[in-house]
Amino acid sequence: ITTTYSKFSGLEINLPTADAQKSAEQPNEVNVVIGGQGEVMVNRSPLGARDVASLSVALKRAAGTWTAPSEPIVIISADAKATHQSVIDVMQAAQQAGLSHISFATQNATR
Repeated sequence: ITTTYSKFSGLEINLPTADAQKSAEQPNEVNVVIGGQGEVMVNRSPLGARDVASLSVALKRAAGTWTAPSEPIVIISADAKATHQSVIDVMQAAQQAGLSHISFATQNATR
């Protein structure tokens, strides 16, 4: 599943570009925004700590309770200048939170 986002309130990011069709289905989502300086927001709430344990707690809280067929999708929107490590930390936190469905947001490439 691929989702395209272009604007996030509260944190300006510059997403990488890709050619992909926008998904019509809108499943239960947990949106994670990673800024160019490593700042993190989960569902538009800024997090003070950036360690994997704190991220995991925030992701669990954002996902709420769910049953197997409706597992939330973690959508990572990372600034093009965000470090690779900050993205990996969010992925590890999602794994620790029991969230195995991860997708990455990009901007549509201009032709």
